[in-house]
Amino acid sequence: MNVEQLKKHYKVKTLQALTGLVGKSKGTLSLWNANGIPPEQQAVIQIRTKNKLKADLSSLEQ
Repeated sequence: MNVEQLKKHYKVKTLQALTGLVGKSKGTLSLWNANGIPPEQQAVIQIRTKNKLKADLSSLEQ
């Protein structure tokens, strides 16, 4: 998953609007937008969204 998918899921257009919904700062969300969401956080989000957003398991492969 990526930040754009998070914004779409929560029906928001900005990182600022997303901060309260995912409990992360705008700075953290900016880093996720640039570098990808860490796999551990993706797993948490998948659980919180009841599998509506899926963790990208390919990010765990090396």
